Amino acid sequence: MTPSSPINPSGGKGVRSPLPGLGQAFRQLAPTGLSLLIFLIFLLLLFLYSICTQYIQPDQFAVKQVDVVVPLLTGVAGIHTNIYDTGIQWRLPGCEKFLIFPKSVRAVTLHSKGRANETPEKFVRFEDAAHIQTSDGFFINLDVSILYRVIDPYKVVHDFGAGELYEQNGIVFQAEPTLKSTMGTLHPEDFFDATRRVAKQDEARDKFNEFLIPHGLQVEHVLIRYPQYHEAVQARIEARNIQEQTKQKNMEEAKLAEALGALKEVEKQGEANLSIKLMEGSNYVTRLTAQMDSYRRKKASEANRVIALAEAEKQRMVNDAYQGAGADRLVGLQWAKVLSGLDTIVLESGGPNGFNPLDLDTLMKKLKVNQTQKKPE
Repeated sequence: MTPSSPINPSGGKGVRSPLPGLGQAFRQLAPTGLSLLIFLIFLLLLFLYSICTQYIQPDQFAVKQVDVVVPLLTGVAGIHTNIYDTGIQWRLPGCEKFLIFPKSVRAVTLHSKGRANETPEKFVRFEDAAHIQTSDGFFINLDVSILYRVIDPYKVVHDFGAGELYEQNGIVFQAEPTLKSTMGTLHPEDFFDATRRVAKQDEARDKFNEFLIPHGLQVEHVLIRYPQYHEAVQARIEARNIQEQTKQKNMEEAKLAEALGALKEVEKQGEANLSIKLMEGSNYVTRLTAQMDSYRRKKASEANRVIALAEAEKQRMVNDAYQGAGADRLVGLQWAKVLSGLDTIVLESGGPNGFNPLDLDTLMKKLKVNQTQKKPE
């Protein structure tokens, strides 16, 4: 008797798989024997590595907490003092865990918007504004940012707790009392004085650190801004500020007038000194000019005397030359030049006073010219 085949509603034949070769292909590719064993061991090691290690990021460090003690694998129960830095760290799953803390600066911001109206941020925590009573009894809402960092995670988790507890217990709970003890000593108008405000910010930071540094936290800066007063206080502050500014303005104007007076005095003194110097310069020029004229006249007189002596010597030498040999001929030549310009001369040619141009001896006697005596040969 042959077995009956499954009934197929469509045609009475057996149902065929839509992927007839998928199972057969998987059976051919699946490892068997030693390969399967190695593959399973690799998966097991990968699983153990993933659950037994934890990566601590570059901006983090951590301490280890042991919940279940396993001999030879874990230490004593509780939080260990070792600090684990950036990298892959080993832990026993279910028995140990890392408490991670940030290395970077974080901020707790107290402002009027409050924590309910702010979106959470990675490095900033928002809280309600600080409500502080000033030294003269008025209340003020103050926006404050407290910038801090974790310096010892073991002390932090031991004294304040992990997660958000250290920030709540170490910063938020201490913020308002510390700010009241420091900022509360100011008057309302002092918050607008940068020097006093910054001094109180530094004082608040130091007071925070007196309490927090032994517990593993350190405040870097305390920054205050946007003081909000009652309207009456605000009006009084504005009136006082106007009064102070008017007083300061008058003082500065007095200083300006004094400085302008000193400037005018200096200008007058400078003008007087300039006049003196100009007069001294003019006198010096006059003196040098007189000296120059005296020197010029002296030298001109000496030159004139030398020229006169030279002219006299020249005349003497000329006269001596006329007295020398051949002077009579030279006189005759000069006389001939004089007479050459005459067209007609009527002279007495006879008698004792007669003029005979050819008689040189008589002519020279009449002209009173001494004849040069001829040297004996």
